[in-house]
Amino acid sequence: MTDKEEFMKKVLALCIVLTLFAAVLCAHASAAQSVPVDIWVNIENGGTAVIIPEVNSPLADKSSVTLDNGQSEAFHIEFSEVGSYSYTVRIEPDEREIRFDDTIYHVNVFVKEENGKLYTSVVIYNEKTGKKYSPESVGEFEPCTVSFVNGSDPDEPDKPESTTTPDETKPVPDTTSDTERTPGTNDKDSDNTSRPQTGDDSQLDFYLLLAILASAGLFMLSLLYYCSVVREIRKR
Repeated sequence: MTDKEEFMKKVLALCIVLTLFAAVLCAHASAAQSVPVDIWVNIENGGTAVIIPEVNSPLADKSSVTLDNGQSEAFHIEFSEVGSYSYTVRIEPDEREIRFDDTIYHVNVFVKEENGKLYTSVVIYNEKTGKKYSPESVGEFEPCTVSFVNGSDPDEPDKPESTTTPDETKPVPDTTSDTERTPGTNDKDSDNTSRPQTGDDSQLDFYLLLAILASAGLFMLSLLYYCSVVREIRKR
């Protein structure tokens, strides 16, 4: 094997490595476009809340949260594709002999893409009260919160719902027809307040730049390899 043939094999192997490297970078760039949504849970008198995703909805980082009175914790969900996704959040009764809140929340997350970036908006439906609302915008990011009230005595009368719950301060008008829609369904035309959230744009730009540079290097090496092969053929 001549030195030139050995060199050409090394160039070809390098091209293959760069191709795989560019593919990995593109995959990372795609993953960097995911956008998070946190569904915060408050439970008066403590308890356990569970989240149930509908079919084809991404799973949360945990299926349940157990809180003491005064604590808050969030279900964290990452979305990487455009679409409408639905979740049900409710209380899971435990062994305590108390009255457990039977409120059921339907959380609908709408993911859209604009100029290559993903944006989300959230609509929450309270099945018990029949209210549909979006979290009120406060600053750049607004927490999405659902609240429950577990009673301290199974015989004590139901407490009125808190009027200061963050997620019920801004009702979303329902502009649909007189035909009643099924609660908790994925309705893309639902009137909701858009609340943009994006992933790390700087990280995305970094991965894209690396992918472009790797692709350019691969192209130059492939061109060099092609020219060398042509010259070798002409010599023969």
